[in-house]
Amino acid sequence: MRNLSLLLGLVLVHGVFGVDEVKSVSVMVGDSLTLNSDFTETKGDELQWRIEGESNVLAQIDREVNKFLVPGNNEERFRGRLKLDHQTGSLTIMNIRNTDSGEYELKIKDSMNENNYRFTVTVRDVFFVDADGVKSVSVTEGDTVTLHTGVTGDQIQWKFGDQELNSPVDARWENIDVNDQTRDLTIKNIRINQSGVYKVEINTSSMILHRNFYMTVDGVKSVSVKEGESVILHTGVTEIQGYDLIMWKINDNLIAEINKGSKRLLIIDKDNKKFNGRLQMHHQSGSLIISDSETKDCGVYHLDMISSSHTLERTISVTVRGLSSGALAGIVGGVVLLVCAAVLAAVVIYQCRTISKLRRDAENKGTTEPLNN
Repeated sequence: MRNLSLLLGLVLVHGVFGVDEVKSVSVMVGDSLTLNSDFTETKGDELQWRIEGESNVLAQIDREVNKFLVPGNNEERFRGRLKLDHQTGSLTIMNIRNTDSGEYELKIKDSMNENNYRFTVTVRDVFFVDADGVKSVSVTEGDTVTLHTGVTGDQIQWKFGDQELNSPVDARWENIDVNDQTRDLTIKNIRINQSGVYKVEINTSSMILHRNFYMTVDGVKSVSVKEGESVILHTGVTEIQGYDLIMWKINDNLIAEINKGSKRLLIIDKDNKKFNGRLQMHHQSGSLIISDSETKDCGVYHLDMISSSHTLERTISVTVRGLSSGALAGIVGGVVLLVCAAVLAAVVIYQCRTISKLRRDAENKGTTEPLNN
């Protein structure tokens, strides 16, 4: 009866997730992942966590002798990042890494039965993660940012400090929205005072996932240059390998993109020849460069950056200042002076050469009369 109660408890919680069935979990680098055992504390029960195909035990419970061990913390691979819940037997992997991907096996047994449960853990790479597993997102005031959960479910809670964001009552958060289906968090027209750490807890039947985002919001929103200078529109990142797609648009027309899937950098100007080969895209940062700027380059440029963890939408206003009438007059006057100086120099040189020739001719004829100069 004790074994039947345990098995029924697992079936009720996991639904069709039964013995020897594999449950898939997809997470991001830096997440904290708890694999739920739903183990019921009963004397005589034993529990072991392993990685499929490996002999080393990651964590184990033997309630008969009251033993709770996490030998996986002594391995270089995990090194103190594993936690075992002594009551439930759930296994937590903190600050998860790419090397933690694999199939984790849970064995629950007593004197009569042994049941196996498997979790396939896939870790997706995110390049901007600090030592504490916090994902950094740098944005500009006025951007629209979407933070992705990567999973579906109703038990997903977003927080900013102690402020719950699923249904905030603070007017400060009137510009946020939690998607009913994906539970992704979107912040529209983000403000500088919304910088900070955003936390999401994702609780499903098979896992509990904690993810942190550190949002930095700066105030740069527009670019103004003089005609002829280069315009540089920054993405705000130094390396773009964490993004699947970066696109630059103007007037809803795509003008440049980097597509990680197709492994290409593309400059598009076929629908509008206004740039005439003056566009470049930095292959490391994704920043857009307009060389030898012209007044017709003025406008609002749109940037879309898409990664597995978040989507960023940015608009940058570009102003190219033409030369003033005073500056033009100065340039024209300078050109006239240069031309006059050149003509005067040519006259002087010609006259000097003529006098020199006359002197030589007179000397050759033996003439001693002085030359008029």
